Amino acid sequence: MSKLIIIRGQQNSGKTTTTGLVYSELLKIAEIRHRINGKDVESNSLEYNKDSGDLIDFSAVITINSKKIGIISAGDDPNDLERKINNFIKKEIEIIICCARSRNVKGSSYRMIIDKFSKNNKILKEVWVSHSPNRDEKETIKKQSVSEIIKAVNEGIK
Repeated sequence: MSKLIIIRGQQNSGKTTTTGLVYSELLKIAEIRHRINGKDVESNSLEYNKDSGDLIDFSAVITINSKKIGIISAGDDPNDLERKINNFIKKEIEIIICCARSRNVKGSSYRMIIDKFSKNNKILKEVWVSHSPNRDEKETIKKQSVSEIIKAVNEGIK
């Protein structure tokens, strides 16, 4: 059974930014060698759009205390997200951090997670992210959400 942490928010609310911040924080306590976007790496390997400076969606698997944590930043397409979550579950990832738009309606990523994964896996935490129209504040405003997620990860790997 995997444990899921769902990062929820409206479109362009900073779900991907939040997952990037979580990834960066978890790397401080994780084993150096990890996977991101299918590549074995030994450092923070987030990529940013050259034009906008926005973080590009990513999937990563890191290890903390022999426990595997998977991170999926892309959550808009429920079919793609379902495939990625299933892949992580098959690889016995203990904690899966994923994103979903806030809408709980048929066909949404969030509803797919609840309908397809909540029965056989544990929803460890749902975290709502806040949007800031000021690009300079976007990381600062996410600190509370990142702290909640890190705390849930630490509790989940005990």
